[in-house]
Amino acid sequence: MPDSPHDVFSLVTPADIRRIRDNAEENFIKLLDKVFDRLLVLKGTRDLAKNPANTKQLLNCIRVLTRLVPFVYETRSDHSSIEDIVLWTQRPRPGSGADYMLGKQLVAAVIDLLFTSGFTVPQATVGEDAVVRYTIWENGVGQTSSLGSSKENISNRVEVLRFLLVLCSKTMYIPPAYSVAIPNRALHTISYNTNKKMVLCLLCSLINTSLKYRTQGWAIPYRNSTTLDPADELSLHAMQVLFIMLDYQTPPSKSGKSVVPQEDSAEETNNSTPSLVLITGTDTGAQNLFRVFVAKLHRQQEFDYLISNIMRLLEEAMRSNLSILASVTKQPTRHVMPQEAIILLWLLLENNTLFKEYVVDHNRALKLFSVLLYFMLNGYTDPAQSGMVRTISHILHYLSEDGQFATRLMQPFDQSILPSTMRIVDASLTHADFMINTAFTLLSSSKPYLTPVYSNLLLLVRNVSPYLTQISQLTADKLISLFDIISSPAFIISEPYHVKWLIYLIEVFDYVVHYRAVDNPRLMYSMVKARSCFTRLRAFDLDKAKSELAELREKKSKSEATRTIGGSVSQNSNATESEGVTPSLSALKLEHGTRDGAASPALSDKARGKKPDPGLSPTPEGRESMQAVTSKQSASAGSGFQPSPEWVFSWLPDLPLDPIISVLDALAVHIDQITEQVERDAQGSAGHLNSSSGETAGASNFLSEQADSKQSVENVDDNATNVTMASKPSVDAMPKIIHWLSTDDMAKVLPDLEESMPEIRPRLQGMSPALIVWFRSLLWSLIYASGMKPFGIWKNTKVRLFVVKK
Repeated sequence: MPDSPHDVFSLVTPADIRRIRDNAEENFIKLLDKVFDRLLVLKGTRDLAKNPANTKQLLNCIRVLTRLVPFVYETRSDHSSIEDIVLWTQRPRPGSGADYMLGKQLVAAVIDLLFTSGFTVPQATVGEDAVVRYTIWENGVGQTSSLGSSKENISNRVEVLRFLLVLCSKTMYIPPAYSVAIPNRALHTISYNTNKKMVLCLLCSLINTSLKYRTQGWAIPYRNSTTLDPADELSLHAMQVLFIMLDYQTPPSKSGKSVVPQEDSAEETNNSTPSLVLITGTDTGAQNLFRVFVAKLHRQQEFDYLISNIMRLLEEAMRSNLSILASVTKQPTRHVMPQEAIILLWLLLENNTLFKEYVVDHNRALKLFSVLLYFMLNGYTDPAQSGMVRTISHILHYLSEDGQFATRLMQPFDQSILPSTMRIVDASLTHADFMINTAFTLLSSSKPYLTPVYSNLLLLVRNVSPYLTQISQLTADKLISLFDIISSPAFIISEPYHVKWLIYLIEVFDYVVHYRAVDNPRLMYSMVKARSCFTRLRAFDLDKAKSELAELREKKSKSEATRTIGGSVSQNSNATESEGVTPSLSALKLEHGTRDGAASPALSDKARGKKPDPGLSPTPEGRESMQAVTSKQSASAGSGFQPSPEWVFSWLPDLPLDPIISVLDALAVHIDQITEQVERDAQGSAGHLNSSSGETAGASNFLSEQADSKQSVENVDDNATNVTMASKPSVDAMPKIIHWLSTDDMAKVLPDLEESMPEIRPRLQGMSPALIVWFRSLLWSLIYASGMKPFGIWKNTKVRLFVVKK
């Protein structure tokens, strides 16, 4: 008799299972029925804790089913599936003759097993006859005390939760294009269950187990150990089950309503296009009770428990990343990576508006914001962490929809929580400053897998812009530098979504000009210097843009021919970082004269020199990298996008360029007057100086002097100075210009903007089918990856939701 799950997985190979499934289907079904029938008998046995033999048999039944069920879901070589026949068709139960449906009975049994006395919960006290005790495992949400479970209870919960994940893993075997339209019947049976007590106990147990704090003992287990601590594994599986329960929604039908899986029908596909509207109920009015009960959480102590423990997990992971000892030992992150904690945060925010309000008002909201930015900067160069980076971008975008949260970002930013390589040498930074610099760093990297993140970051900056105050000169120059690139004609027409990025940035400047001009003198000054970017955009010509794009692509093709292959990356390799021939941000940055390395303010020159190429980094032993197929990525030249005059007319006339340019023109006149006055005063007080010195490009000299300083992190991109200057003040004139721009005198010279005043309204985050598919793919790819250790639950099965790279 097997003694562990590993024994079952090693004894029964995928080839063995497929052979009996494909060549002896009746025997395969009979095997499943017999194992399940034995499981039911053992499950109903009283005093399981006093009978180790029965407990072992019950565990082996669970292990065998865990091994077999994935092969029920996968598509056979002839493209057929036996799922409906095996799980969702009524047939006589062995030994009784009564009809039953194996899938429905399996779901009911596995839920009962999570609360079986003496097996997964402590033995019932004297006088209690119930074998199944619906109770909350740990203290936290809905419970003030813990059950005091034994090691055996915890170990058994791990195996049952693992089987529950397998039972609900049908989603892995559905192609992305159909993952919204095809229902997952096992998930539906659980999440739309009408037993409210069961749902509440399971929900609270999963939440509290996921977030339970446990101190480490004296032992120092190695991070690469193939065996997880049962308590660690329980927390991880509890979080994963919670994720899939909160994520699941019944797919929409052709009428726009939800499809209720029919227990007596083999039909499971829906050829209709998924609706853009999220459906949370069904034709009968039923709802996913897990989502319903999460939405009903409202007590402050419960919210405090949630945010405090999520913050603890993130801070522990952050400290672990920065710890030397963490490179060889397991810190108290309990193998729950920050990605899981971040996903839990997003699901809670998405499903409970009161929790979102609580997070915004929380005294640690800015600390949470800073920690999330840290994980973005720490992971954006690693494709394996792109899912976490994108999840963070969705969270920040969602929070930015709240004006109160955006206002709080104007508070000073404490960089002490960041490693030295991420710090910016500027004591006047606000959280908004660091946010914009982070956005610039990621956008400048031009990683193809971060394209969805770029949209979220620009939306984040756009939503915060009506509340911006006193942003630093460094931040202002970065923002203008980014606009200079995104507003370039070649970049605009290279991909259809680039216009959206342009619109978001234009709206940033529109809000600042109308609402925050006096509060942001440095940004206004940078905008005046970059006035030509706005006038160039107003005079946009499609034919010239096409010529510029063709020229850039030709230069890029030539640079690829002479590209240096090696560990160090040259400017040419930076320019050709993205696949295809569409110019990336980095390519255009080089075309505009950007210095190599200046685009990453979060990293010092020394750190950039030592930072390894992520493409050359070794893959951890035993790890399989996965690429979730979440949406169609534009393949640059292969995207087939052909800009037309009609396309240009659909967006160019709606850009609010006129009020912005009128303000910049008015300010340029007065800035020139201030400059001339300062130069006259300087010549009068220092006649011995060379009179020609005042004719030099003062602003360019100032920026050049800054670039020559040893504080390289303060350097700004050259293309911030490549734009046509509206005026050329000397270094001495700049303080007076900034002072004048921050006074009411500046406001008096502005044109009347009342008619063009935009309404302060955030751009909201829409949950489209593509976003749902991406998120679902992310969840299941993480579950798949965690199942690789120690014995590979889904290994060598034909998953279709994402691509597994060997």
